[in-house]
Amino acid sequence: GGSNPSCSLTSITMKIACFLLAATLAAIPQCSAFSTNSVLPTRRHVSAPSSLQLKADEQYDGDDRHSPKCELNRRTALSTTFAIIATTASPFLHPIVSNAQDSKGKVVVYGGSGYVGAHACSLLTQQGYAVTSISRSSPETQLARSKSILGTSLSNVDYISLDAGKASLDDLSASMKDATAVISCVGLSPGSQNQKDGNGLVNSRIAQAAKAAGVPKIVYIGVSSTLANGPAKFLLGDYFSGKATAEKSVTSEFGGKNSLIIKPAIIAGGPPGEIRPPGPPGVKAVDVTAVARAAVSGAVGDLIGVID
Repeated sequence: GGSNPSCSLTSITMKIACFLLAATLAAIPQCSAFSTNSVLPTRRHVSAPSSLQLKADEQYDGDDRHSPKCELNRRTALSTTFAIIATTASPFLHPIVSNAQDSKGKVVVYGGSGYVGAHACSLLTQQGYAVTSISRSSPETQLARSKSILGTSLSNVDYISLDAGKASLDDLSASMKDATAVISCVGLSPGSQNQKDGNGLVNSRIAQAAKAAGVPKIVYIGVSSTLANGPAKFLLGDYFSGKATAEKSVTSEFGGKNSLIIKPAIIAGGPPGEIRPPGPPGVKAVDVTAVARAAVSGAVGDLIGVID
């Protein structure tokens, strides 16, 4: 048959695209992140001493040897090239529909409208994950509280009202169906009524239900061993006992290779309107965003073990 102008244009476009891509790949050969001799990032197993500090500017990328500047330049060049390719070829190629949330998976955050949980939900949505926040509060209350903490609404988070202390294990498991990870920020503050079961039993049930649902990974926000073994244990024994029970359950259900337990001492600040007692003298507060970032790193599989 006769020639097809559209096919000819498509062929020419793809040849130009290949040339641009090849030129870009050759332009920055010194970047170790794309070198044939580079080591691919692996999961970091953390078993940290109590002296480890989580800093607000600390990044958990799984490989400290990569040069951020080099990688940024490389990725910028590549993204620019692909943008040119997409713009040039778009009239002739069928569109590719992509759902970033579906492709990356679902993460369930218990206590997702709390101080750490809201920040974790925000980071997860920014990375393209589908996020479900579960709390005893109504979805409307969770949304409002999250907005008060973050200063903006997370309209793309699915808020569910469910009491982890009273719901059946089957209902808890159903809430985590198809989840790739669970983060539990659930717990009662020191001195609260029923603080032992409110920290221990509730999180033990979450861990059991997550295991039954086939969730691959779990992250739990515990408490620093330095505090748990210090003088405060004589005043807040039930609180620390509950936290220890939760940590033991997480490890029992998931082991050290499929879980991350984060044990901060004092988290700086708090939700608007909430007054929290000061920490012990000499104990440095940890920024909430650092704790949230560590939790997200555990949920996506970049960190495992214990950060104490």
